[in-house]
Amino acid sequence: MKYLNYTLIISIISIIVSCNNTTNNKIVDKQGKELNINKIISHNNIITDTTVSFSYFLPKEYNGKDDFPVIFFFDPHGNGNLPLNNYSTLANKHKYIFIGINGIRNGQPVNYTYNIFTTVLSEVKNRFAIDKNRIFTAGFSGGAKLAMIFAQKVPDVIGVIACGASLTMSDNTKPDYYYVGIVGDKDFNYLEVQQTLVIYEKLNFDFTSIIFNGEHQWPLINSFDMALNGFDIYSIKTKKISKNKELINNIWETMNDSISTFNKREDMIQENIYINQTLRWFSGLKNTSLLQKRSYEIIHSKQFINYIKKHQKLITLEVKLRSEFIRAFNTKDIDWWEKEVQRINKSIKNTDKEISDVSTRLKNYLSMVSFILIKKDLNIRKTDADVLKKMKIYKMVDPNNPDVYLMYSYYYMLLNDIVNMTHNFTDAKEKGFNDFETYKNDEFWSSLFNKKEIIKLREY
Repeated sequence: MKYLNYTLIISIISIIVSCNNTTNNKIVDKQGKELNINKIISHNNIITDTTVSFSYFLPKEYNGKDDFPVIFFFDPHGNGNLPLNNYSTLANKHKYIFIGINGIRNGQPVNYTYNIFTTVLSEVKNRFAIDKNRIFTAGFSGGAKLAMIFAQKVPDVIGVIACGASLTMSDNTKPDYYYVGIVGDKDFNYLEVQQTLVIYEKLNFDFTSIIFNGEHQWPLINSFDMALNGFDIYSIKTKKISKNKELINNIWETMNDSISTFNKREDMIQENIYINQTLRWFSGLKNTSLLQKRSYEIIHSKQFINYIKKHQKLITLEVKLRSEFIRAFNTKDIDWWEKEVQRINKSIKNTDKEISDVSTRLKNYLSMVSFILIKKDLNIRKTDADVLKKMKIYKMVDPNNPDVYLMYSYYYMLLNDIVNMTHNFTDAKEKGFNDFETYKNDEFWSSLFNKKEIIKLREY
């Protein structure tokens, strides 16, 4: 009996000690608040301004003592969780803190969004162990433009990942931050991003260029992984972090494996793209003489020269057609548009990838322009035949886009046609629309989303 009691006492003491150790091992922020590691934490309100919130993801190696680099994300719809959901595995791989700022969205005044960003930046500095020499921004679409603007305004920001959009650059540009441009080959902003990359290359600035197989969207995870490799190499070259031979060798081998793969496929265009990026990254870090020699061979080959001529011709045509389509919104009737859209759809099926990509970008461009023009008209309560024509064009070029049917629903709301308003809203839901909260709080959409008939539809 005495032995049993002694054993029980020892067990209880062990449990108490274990519990105390667990408490002591809890990771807290600089204000003493417990932190969740390796988990997306949503909607953290700022202490000094409860109207501002952010989501965060701390990598699994975060301990509250060592400083970690940080990336602030900007989604065009103000969804701070979305990019964190997309890329949290990369936060662990590269050991970054990810911050997704909620509430900053397209259409807001720059000064307003700037104040939100600086407020969150201050909060993050005061709460987390961050490397103040490695603060970055990243954004998609309108969020990409803001990420670049904030880098220009805030000296603490040393690098930007701009996805699917860019600011207009000139030959006099002297950016004091590292630029990563990512764009889908079918993105309607493809030309805009490429123009920025051309300026960077012309001025001999260090940068990262990534083109992925996709449209206007947050990039695929492997593309964002490559972007973070760019940040890591830049941090080493600028001595923001110590020279990590293992990291350098891993990225070097990954790039050379990709180059070798494209070479075996006889895809010299992609091969040269990867060679050029490898040369930019590893200048001063590795012996790149063999890659330089191979690049010279490629760009002087007849196949590559013919490709460049064809590529430039297609880009010139794309720019020309964009201008013509803008004028056609006012000058051409719906029958003309039906024939043009049919022609574009046929061209999209072309087996020549470049022709197909240009055609897809044109169609996506028409969708984007239609959205902007219609929204501008409806915002001033315009409901004439001209608006209806634009909506028909929008539906022709992008029939599976939920926003098409939301525009129709808004249009019929202005006409007080409840039947067609609800019918088109139902169509939007069937096309995949489910972002009620964002649209309900949007200045433009709120009048539609607060209609009792629409609120009722949300329940079904």
